[in-house]
Amino acid sequence: MFVDVILTLGAALLGCFLVLRWLMACGLGLPIEDSFFDLRQRQEAAVSPRQKSLRRRETAEIFFTAFTYRLMIFLLSGLILLFLSNEWPNLAESWLLGDSVHYVNLVEKGYSGYVEDGQHLFLVFFPLYVWITRIVAFFIGDTVYAGLLVSFVCYSAACVYLYRLAYLEMNRRAAQRTVVYLSVFPFSFFFGGMMTESLFLLTTAAALYEIRRHHWWTAGIWGMMAAMTRMHGVLLIVAAGAELMESQQFLARDGRSFCQRLAPVLRRLVPVLLPLVGTGVYLGLNWWVDGDPFAFVTHQEHWSQGFSWFSQTLGYVGYNAFYWEDLSGRAAIWIPQLLLFALFLAALALCWRRFPAMYTLYAFFYLFLNYSLSWLLSGGRYLACGVPFFLFAAALTEKRPTLDRGLTAAMSALMGVYLFAWLSGASIY
Repeated sequence: MFVDVILTLGAALLGCFLVLRWLMACGLGLPIEDSFFDLRQRQEAAVSPRQKSLRRRETAEIFFTAFTYRLMIFLLSGLILLFLSNEWPNLAESWLLGDSVHYVNLVEKGYSGYVEDGQHLFLVFFPLYVWITRIVAFFIGDTVYAGLLVSFVCYSAACVYLYRLAYLEMNRRAAQRTVVYLSVFPFSFFFGGMMTESLFLLTTAAALYEIRRHHWWTAGIWGMMAAMTRMHGVLLIVAAGAELMESQQFLARDGRSFCQRLAPVLRRLVPVLLPLVGTGVYLGLNWWVDGDPFAFVTHQEHWSQGFSWFSQTLGYVGYNAFYWEDLSGRAAIWIPQLLLFALFLAALALCWRRFPAMYTLYAFFYLFLNYSLSWLLSGGRYLACGVPFFLFAAALTEKRPTLDRGLTAAMSALMGVYLFAWLSGASIY
């Protein structure tokens, strides 16, 4: 109980601190020096997002390099399986692990046709990836290859948007490091599987990029697609709302009346809230299949999932990291989740002054929402899509080549270990 209180108070203080910084960035006058929040320095040094762009050739190079890298990981998995079984495997089918099998069935049978124990238990899987894969499978004639192709293309496009986003805030070398860190993150091999990770990464990175450029309708459409891919997509409203209010200096005392400050915000409110439409589509799917827009809540019980206050989640994650009976389970699930939470939280704490509030607020809510599940098994996979944190890593390694090389090498080695373990049938989700 005492630990729960301490963790909750710590999170509340951090959240209030980030909100206070955002309010001051929006023009709220408080008796606090701007230099403490690094507002004046950032505003003076900032380059308008509209002034930075990439050449088409550079964008194409990023895309094809990322796609080639994805193929290399795919072929590496074949070598691993060859080592394990002494025969060259069917590579596509060898990636049908975990939730991938369910996505194959959803593509082929649909949400109404895929039933287990007389229930539509798989309504817990969001629909956009399923629908896109079904379209691609119609043209190429194979569900598995269609799903893998969608993941490969989405990952490659996501790297382009991540690079663009990092370049807006930093420089080309930092943007390159951002993409590298994402690509060698220990759980990034999931981007090549028949799962939603690559699509969610793409929609999130693209939405954040367009939000930062103040292209509200484009950002809203990407956000809507993110919300149709995973529950967390609705959090993009936080990023869009924070950037909109800050860009309009909504709280500044500059002679404008309240109505004059409110009008430009209201004009852009519809695209900012478009992720709610994506959530509505998902609820509509639940209603269409099961007659209840919130049927997924009931079905989540089958998967031992539900909401849990983050301190309680951290409590059992921490306990299992030390006392789980199976040592391999500790190494595969619990220890990484505990360490990743601490490392991601530390990155946020170290970078709160370096980036606009849209990143820090989104990162805060994304991290704590992911650690608010009643039975968290896939924390590493979820955090692989935490876009702002890879920008934070690039900022922290600026002018620190030794740290950069060490971080890249360590994550690459760990990714190889976890990929090997996953293909071997270890409990990695």
